[in-house]
Amino acid sequence: MRKRRSTKLINTLTLNAAIIISLMYLVFFGIDRVNTAMEFINNDITKWLLVILAVITIYNSVARMCLDRRLDRKRKTKEQK
Repeated sequence: MRKRRSTKLINTLTLNAAIIISLMYLVFFGIDRVNTAMEFINNDITKWLLVILAVITIYNSVARMCLDRRLDRKRKTKEQK
């Protein structure tokens, strides 16, 4: 029970972090197009944010695949009964 709560919390946090970082990138892209002197996209911080976003997205995808497989197994066992 405790493991499920912590896993659910981690999944929720990573999903929210992915949304926030994605929105930040959209804002950076918009500002960079309007004022190219700001160079938001060619910044080391944005490069690290892109790495973090990629890792979070991979984690979320794997977690979702595991959840789908678990739900499929439960459905199959219910159908067999």
